[in-house]
Amino acid sequence: MDFFKRYGAIGPSQQQSPSETIQRLADRVETSTLLEDKKAAVLGLKGLSREYRKETGEAALLPLLKLLKEDNDDQNLLKAILETLITLCTRDSPRGETPNVGAATSDVASQFSQTILDDGDDVISTMLELLGDADFYVRYNTVQLLGTLHLHSGEELQKRVLVSPMGVGRLVDLLSDQRDIIRNEGIQLLIAMTETNADIQKIVAFENAFDRLLGIVDEEGGVRGNIVVQDCLQLLHNLLNYNVSNQNFFRETSGVQRLPNLLITDPSQTAAGRNGLPDADADDEIEWTVQHARNMLVVLDVIRMLIQPGNTNTVSNQTAMQQCGTIPPLLQLALAYEAPSSVRSQALYAIGDIIRSHEANQNLFQRILITTAPEGDAESDAKPIPEPAIVIVIRLAVGKRPQGVAVNEYYIVRAAAAHLVQAYVGGNPDAQLALAATLTPPGDAGSASEPETHQSAGSLIVSVLLDWRETGSEDVWRVWYASMLLSTILRDHIECKEQALKITIGDIAQGEEPFPLLNELMSQARQAAQSESDARLSLAIFTLVCVWLVDFPRGVSTLLDESSNVAFLVEQINGSSGVNALVQGAAAFLFGLVYQFDLEPETPMSRENLYPILSKRVGADQLLIRVQRLRDSKEFQYAVGLASGTHSNAYGGIPIEVYFDNVFTDV
Repeated sequence: MDFFKRYGAIGPSQQQSPSETIQRLADRVETSTLLEDKKAAVLGLKGLSREYRKETGEAALLPLLKLLKEDNDDQNLLKAILETLITLCTRDSPRGETPNVGAATSDVASQFSQTILDDGDDVISTMLELLGDADFYVRYNTVQLLGTLHLHSGEELQKRVLVSPMGVGRLVDLLSDQRDIIRNEGIQLLIAMTETNADIQKIVAFENAFDRLLGIVDEEGGVRGNIVVQDCLQLLHNLLNYNVSNQNFFRETSGVQRLPNLLITDPSQTAAGRNGLPDADADDEIEWTVQHARNMLVVLDVIRMLIQPGNTNTVSNQTAMQQCGTIPPLLQLALAYEAPSSVRSQALYAIGDIIRSHEANQNLFQRILITTAPEGDAESDAKPIPEPAIVIVIRLAVGKRPQGVAVNEYYIVRAAAAHLVQAYVGGNPDAQLALAATLTPPGDAGSASEPETHQSAGSLIVSVLLDWRETGSEDVWRVWYASMLLSTILRDHIECKEQALKITIGDIAQGEEPFPLLNELMSQARQAAQSESDARLSLAIFTLVCVWLVDFPRGVSTLLDESSNVAFLVEQINGSSGVNALVQGAAAFLFGLVYQFDLEPETPMSRENLYPILSKRVGADQLLIRVQRLRDSKEFQYAVGLASGTHSNAYGGIPIEVYFDNVFTDV
């Protein structure tokens, strides 16, 4: 009770309650004329505010605000006032812990915060002016108090800041403070205030924030720096997100040109990044920390945000990114086997977004070569082999999984690689034809028995599909994505379909009868169904054949050359037990396509011959029901969502709903 005697008692034998002492101190704050008396009273309130917050706030909050506005020349007094206000507006913390300004607030703290924001004389303007004070504690505590108020009522505080003539400018000036702790608090406050407020975003951007933020990133060690780097990049993300004018300003002030340097984690990559020949087998591995990965993911998110589909700036940003050499360091990240799968996948997605629907970028990507070391003896004098980037990317999508990487973890890399291939091929019929020309059967150059690095893109896809027993047991997604990529190559391109139809299986020199790849795939689907393998294996082949046969009567005729194909489809459609409903639907859809496009004059089985099978052995109604159930399934709808961008799986593992690809759902 010595404290109460010191500040509130009249005589040595009298004691006051805490409430009485607080009221006397509040009166002194309001009525004292001497600075030292005011300072002593504020210090007394500060000491009581932690334990008696409600009483202190009710009695002293308004006098403290008045004193802050009218007598703010003494730094020690200001420091005490600001620290007291922070305590009053901060939620209760567990005993023994430091109060957490960022935690959920109590009702009392919210009440006091609202009182400050409702102040008629606008104490917020006074606080913004105090941000220009040179004293460390005044400036630091002012930023802390503004951050605390923003947690309670961010929208109201943002309105007050916007009406203050130099309000936003004062906040941005914090980025240039040489005292790191103040600068870092300023970054946190700006992150909170720019998350959704487009007006503040614009003003902050035009206060030279882009240059300041990127400068801090460089000072803190670049993308390999600490959490301050992540905060700067997050603020950069906030300023650009859904803000067209800021994106224009960022590009016009050469912000896009500075992005490639953020992607470089090793100085040795710089040369590769400039000449477009990244080395996929660099000897020096970079150690990836959790913070390094987080920083890089924010950079990649910024890149992808600038080139979102439908954005009016997308084409301009795609062009700028290509011109400043963004793709080579992205390829370095995608091929960095020591990097986290989340980083590798986002790098692949970013490359795909840069070249998607951009003919010039697609053509330039087609010419990029990546140098890989030859397999075999490590001491061999063989020279490194330059390979087209698209071949390496397809190898990521359907090739063997790196040792020590789980199927679920590597799935996101396969998905991102497939996205890049689709972005390269989409709207690019020449690229489709070029990839179709590499399709070769096992036994030719690029045999399935050869190492993956010796195979062309097309031969690798074919060998994975035909060797599904081995590849599917190791990783079913190898087969699934091989089917998806071949569907992408064949989609809506008659010449590519014709090229694929020429592929035959069987060595004539050894007396084997050539067998069309199309019918071999149907045979593989039959074996997959009989072996009770993962339904995705059968679906992968069925959906591929469906894409192949759309508007392609010659392909239908080839399929009908093998009479067992029709019998197999009927068996799958009519199966009452042991047949997956999705497989039934895919088989029914394929049967419908066969019937619809059976238009060749020399077809082995005309429509007149197919109709009795459709009407009597299958039933038109049952066929339609099977197809409708397929379309209504959550698995099919999930694929439709992926195609439209409704769903995303950029960071997570394997979604349980993934059975179909967007190429099939677009048929």
